[in-house]
Amino acid sequence: MATLQLNHVARETDDVRRLAAFYEEVLGFERITSPNYSGFQVAWLRLPGTPGVALHIIERDPAAAPAAVAPGAAGAPPAQLPRRHHLAFSVADYDGFLAGLKVRGTDVFEKTQPDGRTRQVFFFDPDGNGLEVTSSGTGDKH
Repeated sequence: MATLQLNHVARETDDVRRLAAFYEEVLGFERITSPNYSGFQVAWLRLPGTPGVALHIIERDPAAAPAAVAPGAAGAPPAQLPRRHHLAFSVADYDGFLAGLKVRGTDVFEKTQPDGRTRQVFFFDPDGNGLEVTSSGTGDKH
């Protein structure tokens, strides 16, 4: 069997600029070269230190079937995210990151894993996509 590597995760949105700015300002993504498509906008982003994995933000096709309502857009609380679809990241300065979310007024759900060391915060991006940031060095423990 071939060995796979993650290449990118795509998020569709009605506002490429707003969503890209969120990922840049809140999560520290940086823009990378992206194709120029006629008829719709895209923004390709990556986290510093992860050159092989990108986040593709793509303008939603208005002619396509309507997207399902995202969990955050429907008013679901972040407390439901540990068992729902979400992207997870780790950070060395967990307390600093959490403080930044709170300054922005972001609705968050915090929890600690049973090991007592792994701290997690769950929240939504502006389009209602679930996100998690975990204290670094934890691996996939959710």
